[in-house]
Amino acid sequence: MNKLFTSILTVAVLTSTAQERLKRASVINMQAKIAAKNKAAFEKEKYAKAVNSPAGLTANKSAAAPGFNSFSNSSNIYGVTINAAKPLQYNNDINVVSFIHRRPIGYVGAPTNNTGVIVAMISANQGANWDSTCVYSDANNVGRYPQGGLYNPPGNTSVNNAYVIACGPALDGGGSWAGSYFASKQLGTYNTLASQTPGAQQYFSTTGPFGPNVYSNDWPVYGFNSTDDGKVRAMGQLCPDPDVAPIDAKGAVIQSGTFNAGIFNWKTDSIVPPVIAKGDGFLQMNSNAYMAWNEAGNIGYVVFIGSRTGATGSNKGWQPIVYKTTNSGTSWSLLSGIDFNAPAYATVLNRLDGTTIIPSLKIPFFNTFEGLDCAVDANNKLHIAAVLATTTSDHNDSLAFTPGYDVEEYTWPHTTGKHPYLYDFMTDGTSWNYITVDSITSEAPAATSGFPGFAENPWDDDAGKVTSDSRIQLSRSADGQFIIYTWAESDPNFTNGGKFWNTIPNVKARIYDVATATLHASEINVTKPAIGANPNVASRAMFHFTSPSAISVSAITGGFSAKVPMTVTTSNPYIQGSPNTHYYASDALNFSNVGINENEKDALQFSVFPNPANDKCVVSLNLNEPASLEISVLNYLGQPVKRTNHKAQFGTNDITLDIAGLKSGVYFVNVKNGNVTSTKKLVVE
Repeated sequence: MNKLFTSILTVAVLTSTAQERLKRASVINMQAKIAAKNKAAFEKEKYAKAVNSPAGLTANKSAAAPGFNSFSNSSNIYGVTINAAKPLQYNNDINVVSFIHRRPIGYVGAPTNNTGVIVAMISANQGANWDSTCVYSDANNVGRYPQGGLYNPPGNTSVNNAYVIACGPALDGGGSWAGSYFASKQLGTYNTLASQTPGAQQYFSTTGPFGPNVYSNDWPVYGFNSTDDGKVRAMGQLCPDPDVAPIDAKGAVIQSGTFNAGIFNWKTDSIVPPVIAKGDGFLQMNSNAYMAWNEAGNIGYVVFIGSRTGATGSNKGWQPIVYKTTNSGTSWSLLSGIDFNAPAYATVLNRLDGTTIIPSLKIPFFNTFEGLDCAVDANNKLHIAAVLATTTSDHNDSLAFTPGYDVEEYTWPHTTGKHPYLYDFMTDGTSWNYITVDSITSEAPAATSGFPGFAENPWDDDAGKVTSDSRIQLSRSADGQFIIYTWAESDPNFTNGGKFWNTIPNVKARIYDVATATLHASEINVTKPAIGANPNVASRAMFHFTSPSAISVSAITGGFSAKVPMTVTTSNPYIQGSPNTHYYASDALNFSNVGINENEKDALQFSVFPNPANDKCVVSLNLNEPASLEISVLNYLGQPVKRTNHKAQFGTNDITLDIAGLKSGVYFVNVKNGNVTSTKKLVVE
């Protein structure tokens, strides 16, 4: 069964037979229905559902312990479901963390109090204490899906002279998506009253009138960025007709705000990429774009995911279409795309299947449903972190389809060499290269009844469910010398029935050293460390955000230590319309070769089965060339309890390990080929 991905929230649309997949009229009707739901109902933002509370201001003023600690809440989960939003930010100039969200339970905003009050949580001591302040409150245009951050005037060192900014889409009095809000407020006064300075709260209707330098825009919920050139920027959609958006979104809108006398003057810029049109006139592209800037704010990138006009062979898929500016956005240049037809990408293609009609043709599909993020490093090079799936057809009308594997209809087979691999594709505009960051052991269950994984999705069914995807996020050190990758995944050793649905997620992290162009070997389980895991977060890290800017990265024995602000938002139990809790942590992530790390190197991707096992287990791996392997079974302290050497051949190798006599418990299987090593967990019964 094929999967079709579309829309702002990238809903999977399935048809039941090969013949039906080619009947585009029925698919188009389904697309239109889903598109109509996306903004009004898919995340089930029922305008009148939440209840106002008469209580007052709440803020966490107590010192936080290490690990993830609760610091605020919201009335439902819907405000954090968009994985490309940027509500969590760290400003290194004033050492302040901000988190923009919908009002906490008991919070009474002013001058009006409704379900769309937007609140900023502010910490000047890296999460030890928090203050809250109301940023947006409007009786007629009710805020939703907020993102935002901090603006620090040039030369300022006081948090009280900085400003917090929030933006997002808004509902009108009839519960329809009618426009977007942009709001700001000077810090120093932490209260429930949104700024009453004229121009501090601005609203732009999707239909106008717009005002000077601003025109049609929609959903500014992506890529918020604050740079040293004194500008703040947010990414939205360019939609010619808001009544049917986002299905006919034809490009991106960049809203840039320039500080002026206590408020921000907003200016609209737009980019329309060259994208293949289907027979019905709709475009083969994801409706939202992604944006990243360097610290100075003079070099930026906008990334679309779509099928580029004129692309052929393996390049004719949903892939990056990238624009670059070197003059702060005054002009933009279209860059050359990744050439998947080139031999350098053979490894990437080998992990995919061919199209249905031409099995030898493999077309990478950048699966934004699992998340995608961008960052700019110290060399002003763009990094795009994403997972790739298989495209089933090169027909112009079918480029959004991916296969379904196994009885579960997974997007990936989840077999040796056929996982959702997390890649980092890099370019400065002259050439492309890539690394394999890791493989991911799970994928998002469906949000819609009747679709793959829906029954495994632990959230309640309220005319559909929210779902936890990989939520790929990128952070960088302040100087851009390090890139930190985070994502959410579930361990199928412990999921229901050993399935590969992301139902008990934890956040994982890796780090890349730009100066040496090396990926450190360690993978860190951020939310479920061996000691000190918060039971409300461990294996419950459903909706996490990572700040685009890290607090610090420093050298330690065997690697690096990174402090990265991170939030996890979840509900207990998993009821969508009930209050959720926001948890925060910025403890040091120690990427070190010392001790046990469950990391997966590209050259030694392997699997262990059965798992759990007792007398014997099999290590299965696929090699590009013969190798001499050292295979060890380690206890939880990292001490070897079994060790063997094996001459492996080109292709698939199934190596049986004798584990008879080992006590029941958790062990690690370590496979070493020269200086390359990889480790997997093994449960012995």
